Amino acid sequence: MNILSALLVALGLSMDNFAVTIASGCCHRNRIPAAYTFKVGVMFAAAHFIMFSAGWLCGAGAERYIGAVDHWIAFLILLFIGGKMIKESRSADEQEDACVLHSFKTLVPLSVATSLDALLVGMGLAFASTSFWPVVWTLSACVFVTSIAGFYLGAWLGRKFGKVMEAAGGAVLVLIGVKLLLEGLGIW
Repeated sequence: MNILSALLVALGLSMDNFAVTIASGCCHRNRIPAAYTFKVGVMFAAAHFIMFSAGWLCGAGAERYIGAVDHWIAFLILLFIGGKMIKESRSADEQEDACVLHSFKTLVPLSVATSLDALLVGMGLAFASTSFWPVVWTLSACVFVTSIAGFYLGAWLGRKFGKVMEAAGGAVLVLIGVKLLLEGLGIW
């Protein structure tokens, strides 16, 4: 696999991540510290690195077990967090930066939910005689960049449109969860 192919795989795997960080960034209305967005990028990139590596190491033997439930796990996590965002957007009190990604306990499940595809891709590429390091580093870098870019784009939209974007962001998370579920069930 050449670097262009690795980049295309990385971009494909980072699209759900990009959408989730846009949706999560929508609830920020104040200036976001660079250290915070760096933390978000690192968490999402680390989850993809770990999942891809685990998939590579597990090989196709574990794919049938994990592939049978990965879409349900991602769906439930995104449904819960998206529903929470929608509920918070409807509250009467105006909270400053009532963002879903403020807590570590929310950031971890979101990063895991968006990286489950990387686990399965890692399993598949392990048998395609693909070089591990170029793909995993390209994937991690791409996810890091798209996470930060998505978060800033979402924050800009949140400042411009307020609680409407927070509700829209929550709805996007739910829709991504439904999409992943339908893909996993072979309906989409």
